[in-house]
Amino acid sequence: MGQAASGGLTQGDVDEVIAASKGVFNQAEIESLYKRFRALDRGHKGYISPEEFLSIPELSINPVAQRLVRCCECPNFTIFVKMVAPFSPRASRDDKLVFMFTVYDVDGDGFISREDMSMMLKQLAGSSLSEEDRQDIISRVLAQAGGAERLDFAAFKAALSSADLGNMVVEVPVDL
Repeated sequence: MGQAASGGLTQGDVDEVIAASKGVFNQAEIESLYKRFRALDRGHKGYISPEEFLSIPELSINPVAQRLVRCCECPNFTIFVKMVAPFSPRASRDDKLVFMFTVYDVDGDGFISREDMSMMLKQLAGSSLSEEDRQDIISRVLAQAGGAERLDFAAFKAALSSADLGNMVVEVPVDL
């Protein structure tokens, strides 16, 4: 495939992964992500197991960590980069929203239903919300989104049109 660019990646591999990330990462960032991926892949299997994935400190403290693991169970390097790409400061708002929608669409049917929202609220709030409180929040969200019983991506995007996604960023450290 050509000359090795970084620890097992050829320049062609790097170019393919940059394209898969929609260009939000440059070569140095891809190489840094590959080092991190290899460190996480303790068995050198070519993918990250759920346990290895949850060993990422920033992820392990996230209340929806288990949901994130289920979204991308055992990712290879390209899928890992695609999963991290929405958190790049150069990712588009739409890419961030698509990622969020995928996480909230628990059953993967292309809609965020009452059940999906209830499951996510349970993960986010734990036992601090009663079932009645969860259902009240869900009813208010759906009413504000136009009264539908479930949200497709367009409705989800419209509902979050004024949301600040500026904190949805992870910087990739690069060796200089």
